[in-house]
Amino acid sequence: MKTKAFVGTSDEQLIQDYLKGNNNSLGILYSRYYSKVYQKCLSFTKNADDAFDLTQDILMKAFSKVSTFKGNSKFSTWLYAIAHNYCITSASKVKNYHFEDFSMEQNIMDESPDMSELEQRKEYEEKELKLQDVLAEVPELDRNLLNLKYNLNYSVKDLQSEYKLSASAVKMRLMRARQKVEQGFYQTAI
Repeated sequence: MKTKAFVGTSDEQLIQDYLKGNNNSLGILYSRYYSKVYQKCLSFTKNADDAFDLTQDILMKAFSKVSTFKGNSKFSTWLYAIAHNYCITSASKVKNYHFEDFSMEQNIMDESPDMSELEQRKEYEEKELKLQDVLAEVPELDRNLLNLKYNLNYSVKDLQSEYKLSASAVKMRLMRARQKVEQGFYQTAI
């Protein structure tokens, strides 16, 4: 594979080349983003093996859905949104599994767990799941904006260039997206 020919090629052009039948394009995208996605996964899992597995799953999922990439944002933004959502989903599954293991260990060891701590943990997990449900209902653009701003620490200036909007438009969209999440979160609590 001649990667030198692809050095200056944009991600979006590589996607178009792939959709036209050039399978090497995905290899280039894989090379460009593997370590970044891996680092994102590692920050979630704190375990190299789990991060490796998640990275493989994320890249396979993204590449299998690359034809759905509309180009409304950069490919990297689209990919990081997939990575973030996949990590959150995986982490919540692992959290639930570990929580059950923790309860079993406590019973086996015949120690009485601190009930207030268990109740707090359960309440936190319920809120986390509720928040994930609410975020799933928020429009994708709003969810991506919130993800970029609060999870990936994009500045307003970064978001301006990413979405080609003015600073005030970015701030307004962020405010409205936060309001949608808050409204959805508190409506489900009623």
